[in-house]
Amino acid sequence: MALPAWLKVRKQLGHQPIVAGRIGGSTPILVERYLYQAIDRTVSGLDTTGLLVQFGGAPVREGEPDNWRSMNLPSQSLLIPKGVSTHWHYSGTVDFAVMYFLEGGGSAMQSLELLAQSRDSPLSFSDPLVGAAAQQLVGELQKGPGADEGFMQRLAVVMLEQVFRSLTIPGSRGINPRHVHFSRLQAVLNFVHDNPAGHLSVSSLAAIAEVSQAHFCRIFRGAMGVPPHQYVLATRLDLARKLLTQSSLPISRIAEESGFSSQSHLTACFRAAHSTTPAQYRATGSQMA
Repeated sequence: MALPAWLKVRKQLGHQPIVAGRIGGSTPILVERYLYQAIDRTVSGLDTTGLLVQFGGAPVREGEPDNWRSMNLPSQSLLIPKGVSTHWHYSGTVDFAVMYFLEGGGSAMQSLELLAQSRDSPLSFSDPLVGAAAQQLVGELQKGPGADEGFMQRLAVVMLEQVFRSLTIPGSRGINPRHVHFSRLQAVLNFVHDNPAGHLSVSSLAAIAEVSQAHFCRIFRGAMGVPPHQYVLATRLDLARKLLTQSSLPISRIAEESGFSSQSHLTACFRAAHSTTPAQYRATGSQMA
């Protein structure tokens, strides 16, 4: 009889998790947290989709030395498709959680499984909400019998929905670390996310990358899959969505904080992207809370 995916991973890693537990509800997952020293390990393809979130420690490369598929740092994550083998290279102590999708999942899990099935390698992304939710889940599991099952179920839904958004919304994914201009473009992305309301013209971003505007547009689109202006707009809209649901700021102020020239400019861009207005979006979010 075949071993469950998590027991298979434990055996192949040669380590036991420091925390482990099941979470039920509409996103049934088995969560494990690992903490150990440098190793190289291969994990064969599993019979379920998995999500890996790194909390801290040294960089972790996945792939082969001549063909790295990802380099994970703290707060980075991987969605691992069913049946895809992974090859891990650790350069020091690592701290991460792995979550195995169980049968009977709802729409959020099913959407991620379909997305993963369309790929033949892990999907790398970085999202602070996913990282924070994963850490909160592990922290709750550590309470043992005192863990709040309902809270964990709700948190798991939010986490998986955010994973899907991070992997499908233009401009939300990171750069492939193998990209020749990785360091230049990472500096640009950091600047965009740190200064969403700042002056983010193509010329200013090209200056940060220290290349010509034409060359910058080519390398940016090659690495990110979208032109610079579309990435900037996606970043600003993402901030606007968060402020609409997580603050009571007037929409005019949200437009200013998000880098739009006016409330009408935000409304026009928001409607084009989401087929609704910021006010309607905020009202819908309030009704769901």
